[in-house]
Amino acid sequence: MSSVTVGMIKVVPEKWEPERNMAALQRLIPQLAAAGAQVVITPESFVDGYVIHEEDWTEERFAEVCEPGPDGPRATRLREMAAECGVWLVAGLSERRADGFYNTAHLIAPNGSLVGQYDKIQAHERYRPGASLPVFDTDFGTVGIAICADRRWPEIMRSLRLKGARLIAMPTYGMSGPRNAMWMQTRAYENTCWVCFTHPMESLVCDPTGDIAAHLVGESEFLLHTCDLSLADDAPMLDERLPGVYGFAWETDGGA
Repeated sequence: MSSVTVGMIKVVPEKWEPERNMAALQRLIPQLAAAGAQVVITPESFVDGYVIHEEDWTEERFAEVCEPGPDGPRATRLREMAAECGVWLVAGLSERRADGFYNTAHLIAPNGSLVGQYDKIQAHERYRPGASLPVFDTDFGTVGIAICADRRWPEIMRSLRLKGARLIAMPTYGMSGPRNAMWMQTRAYENTCWVCFTHPMESLVCDPTGDIAAHLVGESEFLLHTCDLSLADDAPMLDERLPGVYGFAWETDGGA
């Protein structure tokens, strides 16, 4: 498959209201599927409403709105939604595990199976940081996931690209606007890949040349864009690297 149509949800979730946020997804995912989306991406921590910075945050209250792992009741319902609509779903949520809380994104296949998940590395101190940068095989190619602040460190997205990701899905909640757009254009250009920045107030797609391919700020609840993945096949920014010259700074990333 040389192209894929991505649907990016641009809705502000309700704080501390996971059931209302799940209801919003139950309404929006079928709409996106009907409009032609093959992949649907939510903003960061959409299910719990991204409450990690709230003044009324407590560990006990947060635990109540986090999923108890990938087989929790809401995570299960997310898989059911993906299967009902026949879409790939990148769903942002918070999980509680034995060692703490994680800011994560589940990648769910159109048959409802959990392909994998990514834990945010550059996470708020109330979260445990992720420890790996997985990529995932899909029927349209290899994809990576980066969450919000991860985009500010070029090594993260470079690592995903070197592992084969031609499209990077990016659930976010933090900064948006012109300065962020420049970052995203740079990340797309320097890695010759598609970047799908998904934020409650803005949706932004950058193509492998670094151009803004689609942009939404306004009242619409989602952005649809078809990404021609073959544009990432000719990748001079990767092929012409000289990792042997760069020194120790890249050695821990396998000669990235």
